[in-house]
Amino acid sequence: MKGSRKLQLEGGRSVRWGVNFVLLSYSVLIVIPFLWLLVAPSKDGAQQATLNPLAFGSFTNYWHATQAIFHTQNGMLSLWLRNSVITTLAALFIGVSASVLAGFVLTLVHRTVKRVVLFLTLVLMILPWAAMALPIYVLMDKLHLTDSLLEIVLVGSFYPFGTFLAFLYFSTVMPTDLIDMARIDGLGDFRIFLKLGLPLSRSLWGIMIFFSFLNLWNSYQVPRILLNSPENFTLPVGLHLIFGNGNALIGLFMVIPSLIIFAFAQRAIERGIFSGAVKA
Repeated sequence: MKGSRKLQLEGGRSVRWGVNFVLLSYSVLIVIPFLWLLVAPSKDGAQQATLNPLAFGSFTNYWHATQAIFHTQNGMLSLWLRNSVITTLAALFIGVSASVLAGFVLTLVHRTVKRVVLFLTLVLMILPWAAMALPIYVLMDKLHLTDSLLEIVLVGSFYPFGTFLAFLYFSTVMPTDLIDMARIDGLGDFRIFLKLGLPLSRSLWGIMIFFSFLNLWNSYQVPRILLNSPENFTLPVGLHLIFGNGNALIGLFMVIPSLIIFAFAQRAIERGIFSGAVKA
């Protein structure tokens, strides 16, 4: 008995070591390119060729690299950055707010309606963008919104994944008995949302804002197809035009905002992941 138990413990320890080794290897593969992205702008062209790829140059080169980027394309980077901030924040607010409300409503409607709407939502989630590009472009052309920031906001606020995620969340934290008790107390559906839905959905907002921001901030294909004028380009589309100048600082413009949002939303994401892990 003792011998077999000892073998089981040694086998379990070996498995843990193997799993940790694999995870550590993947972490190194992910971290090293990001470290290079951080230190590469600190070196000029000659240092890039002679120094170690992960060696640090000087902080002065960061300033020179930043100036070079902002003066490229006649200083259009500032305009592209402003366009990205405007479209991302506007689409984020509309898309997340509408998705939370839609997910809450789906927990209240009849089962048949719920199944139909969820089925359509899942279809929209798996539908490739290439299949929707032409109908969306024709629709925006009929609305005379082509080649405008409003067009990007309207398309970006379409967030079926958020609706599905909100429905799953409210179905977990708001059982039917809780909703029935609220109705017995005389609350309507909208007041149930204000009194129960909003206070219980704090972690949901953090999760949805994080995923929506990643999708909107890094969106390239949608603005590239819908926008024609360089002055209306968003940051990913504009950076693609100047990517060939070899300035590694370009990548940081896209990565750093996502890391900042993740740092603020990390606790909400953790609460959302474990929100359903309660003992009955």
